[in-house]
Amino acid sequence: SFQGSPPFGSLSVFDLLAPAVGAARVQPLGRRGRLPRAPTRMAPSFTVIAERLRPLLCNIVSFLTSEDPRDFAGLVYYSSKTIVAQLEDHEDEFWRSAYAERWPAFFDYFCLVGKQGEWKRSYRETASGHLEVLLEVFERQKNPGFHMAAMPAWITWCPALGEVPAGFTARYLSASKVYPEFIPLGEADRLRCCPASVYPRLAGGTGEDLAEPASEASYPYRVLRGVDGLVVGGGVELQWKMQAGSPFGWWFGRLESLHLNQAWGDAVAVIIFEHFPKTAAWHRLEVQFGDGDMRFCAFGGYSGGVRGVSADEERRWKRFLPQPAPRFHEADEAER
Repeated sequence: SFQGSPPFGSLSVFDLLAPAVGAARVQPLGRRGRLPRAPTRMAPSFTVIAERLRPLLCNIVSFLTSEDPRDFAGLVYYSSKTIVAQLEDHEDEFWRSAYAERWPAFFDYFCLVGKQGEWKRSYRETASGHLEVLLEVFERQKNPGFHMAAMPAWITWCPALGEVPAGFTARYLSASKVYPEFIPLGEADRLRCCPASVYPRLAGGTGEDLAEPASEASYPYRVLRGVDGLVVGGGVELQWKMQAGSPFGWWFGRLESLHLNQAWGDAVAVIIFEHFPKTAAWHRLEVQFGDGDMRFCAFGGYSGGVRGVSADEERRWKRFLPQPAPRFHEADEAER
């Protein structure tokens, strides 16, 4: 069945195709004067639908694409020439929809770095596990030391194999050795692309840094410049890392105060990390930022820039809010 309201109101396919296939045929009276049978309608062939009702055909294909793209592939490559002709101009659009439906974070990545196009090939390479993209992962390895943080990692789709379910493999960027993490398909919401509002400033305005997995991308290592988009009381993400050679992760907090220095182009902010107890050393941090410099952090490690988050982004962060508040162990610091 189709999702949403039908595009042609309450009319049936037969009603729309009646001029082409004939309205109905009624059986004549029998020899014994029996009443005529109820009118029977001729079912239109799929080819007729493709020829006469292209919008309806597109709806059918969209449904097949969202359910199982193999059905769409069979429809395109093993149907009549009429159907192929009707669909060939929209083939890439259908594969694009299928890709966005199945791997939304991967889709955001391609849109962000400007690698759109040839969606059928991208779908095939991703589905086979041969395509790797740079994303950010919430709750790295489910370690309490990474609660309310998003860490950069190279992500590959892993198709189901026997009793092993489908999911993702994450190879984290780090100065230390970190074992890959398998992320089940049911936890796909832990994956996100670099926020589009800051990516141009971090990647130098191009997508070339992310285009080649053979060399580590540079954007996670760069400090975010600027002090715009910050609202006292609103949610923010802080760039922070423990080791100088590691990439920055994003750490969610709430902006308690903000003091701008117009002369130097930087600012001083106090950020509250509400997922830590008020008595914990990690609950409250004063940080200087905005000029693009990396600084030593009062928590240890190094801090970078600060960005404000939208209401939708904050709601997503809150889905990962731990209950009760985690205990931070020094052993976790060595892994950063």
